[in-house]
Amino acid sequence: MRCLSVRTRRGGIVRPLLVAAVSAGVATSLAAVPGGISTASAALVYVLAVTGATAFAGLRAGLATSILSFLPLNFFFTEPTGTFSVAKTEDLVALAAFLIVSVIVGTLLSAAVAQRARAERREREAVLMQRLGARLLSGEPPQDVLASFARAVTDLFGIVRCEIRTDVTDEPVVSERPTAAAGVPEVMPMEAAGRKVGEIVLVHDAEADGLSDDERNVVRTFASQMALALEGMRLASEASKARLDAETNSLRAALFSSVTHDLRTPLASITASVTSLLDEGARFTTGDRRELLETIRHEAERLNRLVGNLLDLSRIRAGAVTPNATLGEIDDVIEGVVGRLQAVLASHRIRLMLRGDLPEISMDVVQIDQVLTNLIENAVKFSPAGSAVTISTARWHDTAEVRVVDHGPGIPSEERERVFEAFVRGEQGSATGSGLGLSISRAIVESHGGRIWIEGTPGGGTTVVFRLPVAGR
Repeated sequence: MRCLSVRTRRGGIVRPLLVAAVSAGVATSLAAVPGGISTASAALVYVLAVTGATAFAGLRAGLATSILSFLPLNFFFTEPTGTFSVAKTEDLVALAAFLIVSVIVGTLLSAAVAQRARAERREREAVLMQRLGARLLSGEPPQDVLASFARAVTDLFGIVRCEIRTDVTDEPVVSERPTAAAGVPEVMPMEAAGRKVGEIVLVHDAEADGLSDDERNVVRTFASQMALALEGMRLASEASKARLDAETNSLRAALFSSVTHDLRTPLASITASVTSLLDEGARFTTGDRRELLETIRHEAERLNRLVGNLLDLSRIRAGAVTPNATLGEIDDVIEGVVGRLQAVLASHRIRLMLRGDLPEISMDVVQIDQVLTNLIENAVKFSPAGSAVTISTARWHDTAEVRVVDHGPGIPSEERERVFEAFVRGEQGSATGSGLGLSISRAIVESHGGRIWIEGTPGGGTTVVFRLPVAGR
């Protein structure tokens, strides 16, 4: 039963009087059944009637029952009966005591019932507040949470219409009971940290009393809690946006640095070689001309790989790294990559330690080729000329493990995870990288259900290890 109907009944006198009349009548009938009952015994029956009326319809009904019970107690059960006269002093005292006791019992019982009702309502309010706050902070759409809040306020306080206007919703959230007559609206602001984030508009029943002070305080508490939750959502959204902007700016700066350095270097080499070949006054031997053409080809391939890495990075950030997997042998892919990179590997000793008994792997051959290319080129780039680069494979439980080992200056243990971030450059030795190879390699390996990490090489250097699940596992 809604609080609105309770307030409406409390505001009138018809129902309390009706309950009082019925209670007094029933008590009179019950007291008259035994016959010859004493005034004191009849008074006890009427006290029960007062208690029942108070519990059922409130203090007004209890007080009215006390007064209405006093008259039949005097008329039917006090000597001389059939009149309102009192013959004995003790009977007068008994009547007065009944009236006082019934009023006190009714008052105390009404207070206890009201206190219990307030406690139950506050418990419901606390539970409601906790649930709505948790729903807001859980990431549920604010429109849905506020709609639930509006319905709860309408039901809890018997309001005709509850309208919530906030900064986080495009349209006001409304809950209403169209069958009731609307009264004067009451506006309660929703403020957090001195900032207004919205307002709650309450419309009462035209025939009922407005909210009590306690109920109004509860709604204000609701408004404050909801405002704090909404403000927290706004601040979290702004923080997320600021973090995204910072990451975007960092990416732009790193991308600009990569473009200005790593793109210009091969372009400069290509431009210089082409300019030399076009110089009609220059005299080149067949070997010189071939060397310039090889430079152009090498730098063009380097430029193509860099642009490909940039495109791959954009796909990774868009979540579009999806392997087109087929069954294949990892050893075959490694041998193909080493054969294709002969020109890059010419200054190093390449050692292949491949197991011929590895099971097939479900993989995107093009993507795994790219991973191996990045790792082998890094090993060559960051290790001295003439040193060995070892590529080995092995079975590890339900995975195939690949190791690319170099003997360069190595990577400090505290930096081994950070170098997998985009545009984090290796600065070992005199070589520098674009900072994309390891980041792209990790994204590809993880998209295959594997993992990749860096270890130190015994005696100095870097070992990059990745594992891929074997087929059928």
